[in-house]
Amino acid sequence: MEDTQRILFITKIRHLTNFYNHVLQNYKMLELINPTYNDVKLHLSNFDILFCAPNHQAFVIDEELIKDTDIKCILTPSTGVNHIDVESVPIISLRGDKILDDVWSTAEHTLYLILSIVRHIKPVRELHDKTLGIVGYGRLGQMVEELCSPLFKEVISVDKTKERYDELFEKCEVLSLHVDLNPTSYQMINEEFLNKFKKNIFIVNTSRGEIVNEEDINKGLLNGRLLGYGTDVLQTEYNSKESIFKNNDKVIVTPHIAGVTLDAQEKTYKRVLEKM
Repeated sequence: MEDTQRILFITKIRHLTNFYNHVLQNYKMLELINPTYNDVKLHLSNFDILFCAPNHQAFVIDEELIKDTDIKCILTPSTGVNHIDVESVPIISLRGDKILDDVWSTAEHTLYLILSIVRHIKPVRELHDKTLGIVGYGRLGQMVEELCSPLFKEVISVDKTKERYDELFEKCEVLSLHVDLNPTSYQMINEEFLNKFKKNIFIVNTSRGEIVNEEDINKGLLNGRLLGYGTDVLQTEYNSKESIFKNNDKVIVTPHIAGVTLDAQEKTYKRVLEKM
């Protein structure tokens, strides 16, 4: 047992029966529930591996946190890694992993947000005669297209190429965002982009908070160019700042839970551990 790897979990795993039992049988572990930055710092020196998830932490994992520890790698069962700002050790994620082809939770949550935001804003709209626009036509964009095509009159999907953008701006009434966060997508949904739409639109975001300019989104909501904003992600997730959308009745916020289903967690938590 001397060579058994030690994992510090700063995301809940006890509810995942299969995964939790696997960890108990094969690793030394500690599960911290809703830890603070200082809680993690206090325990980290006793572990080899840090296991985190973007929806269960309120801070960014940085170099200062892992300084003077024996941490060999950081595991995250996610595609995005903007909750980690570390270069000194490997970050193992699920970006590009085939396991995600069988994980539908984020696409289903997108549909939930679409249905919720159009029912939340008065007057309530039906979708059968509306056009859905999807920005980002990777795995999630394609899943959302499959789920939503029966509900909408038309679905227009666009990706990195400029094809169909003119059609998107002309027809779109509900916009769903599914792009990776990178230097080219940072705040790509801004006032200039939004002003190109011919109709007033709803926006749903299950990507990352940083792909939109939240001030421009808020401005659009206040002046009526945007009818509503349903989001699972905010720019203030990993700091103590107050969201610009607080008390805005045209906004629905879920706390980064799109991927948090029992089925998805059992699959993704096990897979990222296998990749170590």
